[in-house]
Amino acid sequence: MQKKLTNKVKDDMTDMHMRFVQLVLEMKKEGHDPLAIAGCMLAGAVQIYQAELGIETTQDLLDQIANGDDEDFDISVDKETIH
Repeated sequence: MQKKLTNKVKDDMTDMHMRFVQLVLEMKKEGHDPLAIAGCMLAGAVQIYQAELGIETTQDLLDQIANGDDEDFDISVDKETIH
């Protein structure tokens, strides 16, 4: 049962990713700048992270992404996230 659930989540993630890819392709066809598209997607992602993780954890996460190092980064949340 767990394997079925894991596969469903992966399928959902693949579907979400493909929907974003399609949206980006449509916006590029409409003449939107790819960097502007990426900036809007990043801003939306940051808003979601802030809503779900809080501002401090989001800042720590973004710092880790931008300046990464070999230290482990722990995000303590009650939800499971699959990337």
